[in-house]
Amino acid sequence: MQLDTYRAFLEDYTRFLEKMAGDEKEKYAAILSYDVKRINRVVSNQQALNMHLAKMEQQREEEQSKAGLEGLNFQQIIERLEGQQREDFDKLFRRFEQALYDIKYFNGKSMSFAQEGLQLLGVDEEAVAAPYDASGRQREGTQNVPFFETKI
Repeated sequence: MQLDTYRAFLEDYTRFLEKMAGDEKEKYAAILSYDVKRINRVVSNQQALNMHLAKMEQQREEEQSKAGLEGLNFQQIIERLEGQQREDFDKLFRRFEQALYDIKYFNGKSMSFAQEGLQLLGVDEEAVAAPYDASGRQREGTQNVPFFETKI
Protein backbone atom coordinates (compact mmCIF):
# COMPACT_ATOMS: atom_id res chain seq x y z
CA MET A 1 0.00 0.00 0.00
CA GLN A 2 1.25 3.51 -0.85
CA LEU A 3 0.49 4.76 2.67
CA ASP A 4 2.98 2.24 4.10
CA THR A 5 5.63 3.43 1.63
CA TYR A 6 4.92 7.04 2.60
CA ARG A 7 5.19 6.19 6.30
CA ALA A 8 8.48 4.34 5.79
CA PHE A 9 9.88 7.32 3.91
CA LEU A 10 8.70 9.69 6.67
CA GLU A 11 10.48 7.50 9.25
CA ASP A 12 13.73 7.96 7.31
CA TYR A 13 13.09 11.66 6.80
CA THR A 14 12.36 12.14 10.51
CA ARG A 15 15.57 10.33 11.50
CA PHE A 16 17.45 12.59 9.09
CA LEU A 17 15.85 15.70 10.64
CA GLU A 18 16.68 14.45 14.14
CA LYS A 19 20.31 14.02 13.08
CA MET A 20 20.24 17.46 11.51
CA ALA A 21 18.90 18.90 14.78
CA GLY A 22 21.86 17.33 16.60
CA ASP A 23 24.19 18.85 14.03
CA GLU A 24 22.60 22.29 14.57
CA LYS A 25 23.26 21.90 18.28
CA GLU A 26 26.88 21.00 17.47
CA LYS A 27 27.14 24.04 15.18
CA TYR A 28 25.99 26.29 18.01
CA ALA A 29 28.53 24.71 20.38
CA ALA A 30 31.25 25.15 17.74
CA ILE A 31 30.44 28.84 17.32
CA LEU A 32 30.52 29.32 21.09
CA SER A 33 33.93 27.59 21.20
CA TYR A 34 35.56 30.07 18.76
CA ASP A 35 37.45 27.07 17.32
CA VAL A 36 37.88 28.00 13.65
CA LYS A 37 38.57 24.44 12.43
CA ARG A 38 35.55 23.10 14.29
CA ILE A 39 33.36 25.90 12.92
CA ASN A 40 34.53 25.34 9.34
CA ARG A 41 33.88 21.60 9.68
CA VAL A 42 30.31 22.00 10.94
CA VAL A 43 29.50 24.71 8.40
CA SER A 44 30.75 22.51 5.54
CA ASN A 45 28.72 19.62 6.91
CA GLN A 46 25.66 21.84 7.16
CA GLN A 47 25.94 22.83 3.51
CA ALA A 48 25.85 19.16 2.51
CA LEU A 49 22.91 18.51 4.82
CA ASN A 50 21.00 21.45 3.37
CA MET A 51 21.35 20.02 -0.14
CA HIS A 52 20.19 16.62 1.11
CA LEU A 53 17.28 18.27 2.92
CA ALA A 54 16.07 19.86 -0.32
CA LYS A 55 16.10 16.42 -1.99
CA MET A 56 14.29 14.81 0.95
CA GLU A 57 11.58 17.46 0.89
CA GLN A 58 11.06 16.98 -2.83
CA GLN A 59 10.80 13.23 -2.30
CA ARG A 60 8.35 13.76 0.60
CA GLU A 61 6.05 15.68 -1.72
CA GLU A 62 6.28 12.91 -4.33
CA GLU A 63 5.62 10.13 -1.80
CA GLN A 64 2.75 12.07 -0.25
CA SER A 65 1.22 12.54 -3.70
CA LYS A 66 1.59 8.82 -4.52
CA ALA A 67 -0.21 8.03 -1.26
CA GLY A 68 -3.14 10.19 -2.38
CA LEU A 69 -2.42 12.88 0.20
CA GLU A 70 -1.15 15.66 -2.07
CA GLY A 71 -1.54 19.17 -0.69
CA LEU A 72 -2.53 18.03 2.80
CA ASN A 73 -0.80 19.12 5.98
CA PHE A 74 -0.02 16.68 8.78
CA GLN A 75 -3.19 17.44 10.72
CA GLN A 76 -5.34 16.84 7.65
CA ILE A 77 -3.58 13.53 7.01
CA ILE A 78 -4.15 12.40 10.60
CA GLU A 79 -7.84 13.28 10.35
CA ARG A 80 -8.20 10.88 7.39
CA LEU A 81 -6.71 7.95 9.30
CA GLU A 82 -8.18 5.64 11.93
CA GLY A 83 -7.01 3.38 14.72
CA GLN A 84 -3.39 2.29 14.91
CA GLN A 85 -2.47 4.05 11.66
CA ARG A 86 -3.71 7.33 13.08
CA GLU A 87 -1.78 6.81 16.30
CA ASP A 88 1.42 5.81 14.46
CA PHE A 89 1.29 8.80 12.11
CA ASP A 90 0.49 11.15 14.99
CA LYS A 91 3.62 10.01 16.87
CA LEU A 92 5.70 10.26 13.72
CA PHE A 93 4.46 13.75 12.90
CA ARG A 94 5.18 14.89 16.47
CA ARG A 95 8.78 13.65 16.15
CA PHE A 96 9.05 15.35 12.76
CA GLU A 97 7.75 18.66 14.13
CA GLN A 98 9.99 18.44 17.22
CA ALA A 99 13.05 17.92 15.02
CA LEU A 100 12.08 20.96 12.94
CA TYR A 101 11.59 23.01 16.09
CA ASP A 102 15.03 21.96 17.40
CA ILE A 103 16.68 22.81 14.07
CA LYS A 104 15.09 26.26 14.02
CA TYR A 105 15.89 26.86 17.69
CA PHE A 106 19.61 26.07 17.48
CA ASN A 107 19.97 27.73 14.09
CA GLY A 108 18.40 30.89 15.52
CA LYS A 109 20.75 30.79 18.53
CA SER A 110 23.75 30.37 16.19
CA MET A 111 22.65 33.18 13.90
CA SER A 112 21.98 35.52 16.81
CA PHE A 113 25.38 34.83 18.37
CA ALA A 114 27.15 35.28 15.02
CA GLN A 115 25.30 38.54 14.29
CA GLU A 116 26.17 39.91 17.73
CA GLY A 117 29.81 39.03 17.09
CA LEU A 118 29.75 40.81 13.75
CA GLN A 119 28.22 43.87 15.37
CA LEU A 120 30.93 43.87 18.02
CA LEU A 121 33.52 43.77 15.24
CA GLY A 122 31.76 46.63 13.47
CA VAL A 123 30.97 44.55 10.39
CA ASP A 124 27.95 45.70 8.41
CA GLU A 125 25.44 42.82 8.24
CA GLU A 126 24.58 43.79 4.65
CA ALA A 127 28.21 43.23 3.67
CA VAL A 128 28.17 39.59 4.80
CA ALA A 129 25.80 37.83 2.42
CA ALA A 130 25.13 34.12 2.66
CA PRO A 131 27.43 32.60 0.05
CA TYR A 132 25.02 29.75 -0.79
CA ASP A 133 21.30 29.66 -1.51
CA ALA A 134 18.87 27.09 -0.08
CA SER A 135 19.65 24.60 -2.86
CA GLY A 136 23.39 24.75 -2.08
CA ARG A 137 24.42 26.79 -5.12
CA GLN A 138 26.89 29.61 -4.63
CA ARG A 139 25.29 33.03 -4.96
CA GLU A 140 26.59 35.42 -7.59
CA GLY A 141 29.15 37.91 -6.35
CA THR A 142 30.30 35.88 -3.35
CA GLN A 143 33.92 34.97 -2.97
CA ASN A 144 35.09 31.40 -2.92
CA VAL A 145 36.87 31.91 0.41
CA PRO A 146 35.32 30.54 3.62
CA PHE A 147 34.34 33.37 5.94
CA PHE A 148 36.29 31.99 8.88
CA GLU A 149 39.53 31.87 6.90
CA THR A 150 39.30 35.55 5.94
CA LYS A 151 41.88 37.76 7.66
CA ILE A 152 40.35 40.72 9.48
